Amino acid sequence: MNKILRILFFSGLFYSCSLSAQDSLFIKDSETLLVRVLEISSTEVSYKMYFNPDGIIHKVANSRVERIVYENGKTESRFQIAKKTTAPVNGYSPGRFIIDDNHISYDNRDITHREAFKMMLKRDPQVNSDELNLLLLDAEGKRNAQIGFTIAGPVLFLGSSYLGIRRYYGPNDKPMLRNFVLTGVSLLVASEITAMIYKSVKNRKIRQAAKLYNKEISFD
Repeated sequence: MNKILRILFFSGLFYSCSLSAQDSLFIKDSETLLVRVLEISSTEVSYKMYFNPDGIIHKVANSRVERIVYENGKTESRFQIAKKTTAPVNGYSPGRFIIDDNHISYDNRDITHREAFKMMLKRDPQVNSDELNLLLLDAEGKRNAQIGFTIAGPVLFLGSSYLGIRRYYGPNDKPMLRNFVLTGVSLLVASEITAMIYKSVKNRKIRQAAKLYNKEISFD
């Protein structure tokens, strides 16, 4: 009985560790996915989404798979021939962003939205489409608003507290000090919540820009 329990324990441990690996699945005419490849048969690839290891098992036909890059950087050999026949003439294949839910990856490496934004800004705006440039400008505006409200919160809190202290002349004025402090706390919380909203919108714009960026570099 103990032997069976040990086998089950180590099997579960191996299974949980295997799900932590991050593979990149490149599918034709679709977004690249961060997955954990489970099985590759003669006709299809079975996988689970990397950020949902307990979810359902997905399957895709081998004919739709461009390539699979495992978490150690190696490419699945069974798709090497297809990769060679579909590669650009000059042999250069630019890196692409991988957007999976609210996460972004690049060249099989998780990156922040800020890093992705900086990478897209390095590209010459004149070769971008107007839609991509507008998305980047919109994301920049939301980023500035986020920074502004993040800074404004503590400043408003300190300012209100300072005014409360300046108007505190004695015990009878204590409620005035309390009111100023409470007002400062309210302004701080409101500013931080607004900053979080702008951050969420900014990140969504960056993900939209990354998807459009992928499409445009494929035609370069």
